[in-house]
Amino acid sequence: MASTSAAEPSSAIEGSPNWLELPHELMASILQRLGAIEILNSARKVCTTWRRICKDPEMWKVIDMHKPVDNWDLDQELEMLTKQAVDLSCGELIDINIEYFGSDDLVDHILPRSSKLKSLCLMNCFAITGSRLSQAVKRVPQLEKLHLSYVSINVEDIEVIGQNCPHLKSFKLNKESRRPRIENDDDALAIANNMPELRHLQMFGSKMTNDGLQAILNGCPHLESLDVRRCFNLNLGGNLGKLCTERIKDFKRPHDSTENCGFRPRIHEFDDFDDMYSSGYSDVDEFSEGDFYEDYEFSGGSAISEEDDYDYFDL
Repeated sequence: MASTSAAEPSSAIEGSPNWLELPHELMASILQRLGAIEILNSARKVCTTWRRICKDPEMWKVIDMHKPVDNWDLDQELEMLTKQAVDLSCGELIDINIEYFGSDDLVDHILPRSSKLKSLCLMNCFAITGSRLSQAVKRVPQLEKLHLSYVSINVEDIEVIGQNCPHLKSFKLNKESRRPRIENDDDALAIANNMPELRHLQMFGSKMTNDGLQAILNGCPHLESLDVRRCFNLNLGGNLGKLCTERIKDFKRPHDSTENCGFRPRIHEFDDFDDMYSSGYSDVDEFSEGDFYEDYEFSGGSAISEEDDYDYFDL
């Protein structure tokens, strides 16, 4: 009996699968579940087989890079890893998502090496400028999806993006104001005049009025979904609201729930804004980009607090 018991562990080992003998495609699928950071920092260093698999450009057609919420000191490392991932894609990259880090230098590294790119999502990438982004997208003419949440971008940048991305079908421009009652249709008009092929549009927290929304409906006739949550200058109680409901399959109104909006919205108290800012000062009058970075650095790199969340993203 003793000899039988002693033999059991050996039999178990002999019967266990050899992970290194798994088909390349299956092992690649397993490794991809780890995520880009884990693959680059750990998995590819395990053995020569895994290293070979991790160098396959097919592994890097989709890249998702986001900064952990509990560690705000990783910008340089994450930029380095993102550049490595893009280099490993060998021009096959089609979809990249970056959250809470990034710079103009990173944009200049990604887009010229990714001519097949179809989807670019940037969320809370405070150091990326709209001017550099709008110039860089000229290198990705096949871009179909551009999602920007809390990224500084102006109307001229939107126009350049639209003119150089003729296949753009999904566009998100999410930025909120501490003073939403100040009306501004510039972004809406830039979209209406330069992005005629849009199927999906999200303008969370825009200052646009009914005129801007009407221009979007006229200029983007193929819209299937439209999200104008927290666009509090819109009055959709009349014909315009009815038109949106009739034409748009998935239409979200200004006061609809912000659940499942795809990002974490800022929280404001809107009730007293008209009294507080009746003088009509624009957001740019009081704050500069330098103010934003001082607050961002002071807060340890975290998003501006809900109490101090000014409209830095309209600069």
